[in-house]
Amino acid sequence: MPTVAAQFDDKTSQALANLLPLLACGEEAAALAFGRLGRNSRFDICIARSLNLIEAEENVHEELLTMMATLLPPPQNVQASRRAAREFHLQLLGKCPIKHLARIAAIDAAVCTIFARLTASGRPLQRDPSVIATLRGIHRDEARHVRISRMIALRHGKPMALRDSAAEAREALGKLVALGAAAFDDLMVDPEQLVRDVSCLPNGFL
Repeated sequence: MPTVAAQFDDKTSQALANLLPLLACGEEAAALAFGRLGRNSRFDICIARSLNLIEAEENVHEELLTMMATLLPPPQNVQASRRAAREFHLQLLGKCPIKHLARIAAIDAAVCTIFARLTASGRPLQRDPSVIATLRGIHRDEARHVRISRMIALRHGKPMALRDSAAEAREALGKLVALGAAAFDDLMVDPEQLVRDVSCLPNGFL
C-alpha cells in the first residue's frame, strides 16, 4: 500500500489515521482473547484449532492495520483511543469462556458493520483500491470468525445467558465507537446511526 496518503485528501487521510489505532487495538485484543480461549481445557482439540486459527488471523489483521497507519499522518488522541480500546476488551473477560466467546462473536459482528460502512460505495476510502481490498479482506475474515465463535457458544452455552452477556458487550462497544464520531463523519459514515447499530444486539443473533 505505498500510495495510501497520496490517494486521499488531507481530511480523509487524517480521519482514517485517527480510526486505525482503535481498530488495530481491537484486533490485537481479539487475538489475545482467541489465543486464551484456544488454550482452555473446556474445548476439544477441533474447537481449539479453530480458535487458534482465528488468533493467527487476528494477528495478521493487526499487522495490516499497523502497516497502513505508517503510510498516513500521525493519529490524533492516539493514547486515549488505545487506552479506551484496551479497557473495553478487558471488560469482555470473565470466568466463563462460553460467555466470553459469545461477547466476542457479538463484537466481531459489529466490527463487520463498521467495515461495511467504511468501504461502502461512494465513501472517500473508495479512492484507494488497496485500502478497500485490505479492509474488505479483514471484513470477510471477521464474518467467518463470527460464524465459528457463535456456533461454538450456542453449542456449549444457554442462549438467554449468552444474549444478556453479548448485549452488554454491544452496549459498551457503542460507547467506544462514539469516541471516533468525528473521524467516521469525515469518512461519510453517519456516526449517530453507527453507534445505534453497534450498540444493539441483532434479534436472533444468540
